[in-house]
Amino acid sequence: MATANERETTAIERVVVGVDGSAGSVAALRLGAREAARHNAVLCPVYAWAPPGGEAADALSPAPADVCAHWERAAATVVRETCEAAFGPAPPGTVLRPRTVRAAPGPALVALARDPGALLVVGTGGHGPLHRVLRGSVSRHCLRHARCPVLVVHPAPADHRAAPVPDGRPHMDAPVRGPDEAPTGPAPVPAGR
Repeated sequence: MATANERETTAIERVVVGVDGSAGSVAALRLGAREAARHNAVLCPVYAWAPPGGEAADALSPAPADVCAHWERAAATVVRETCEAAFGPAPPGTVLRPRTVRAAPGPALVALARDPGALLVVGTGGHGPLHRVLRGSVSRHCLRHARCPVLVVHPAPADHRAAPVPDGRPHMDAPVRGPDEAPTGPAPVPAGR
């Protein structure tokens, strides 16, 4: 049997944390920051998102460029607000590299944590049972498919109070245009043609 000194170990260089504004993601980000500080690693909060209605709906009827830009800004806001909820106005004492990715959360997080030296941290409880039945559990996907260590974090009551998106579902609705504003994307095709 190998001793602790004889075992091959991989140093943790990057802590990837799945965030979505929920209490579980606030808890995951707080624990991820502690792990990043402990290992002198980079902290990478990641929000993986899809357009309202999903990628299939957007492929059938692509959104105009201004709507896509709005979704990207909304995704960046989720990451920023989750970081602020977890750390307050001052970032943690570690290198912080927030990121948004237009992809399904489970596969995106597993892909971003594929390198040796990664640690993946995800929260629980962001969505209800119906969502888990229809779309699956992100934490279960990560536990099954990640090739790196995975920490699954349950939120504490303080995380629920701090969460910027209490129900874990950020609002990605299209921006509201004034009556004088024209869309910037391709012209809509009239129905029946």
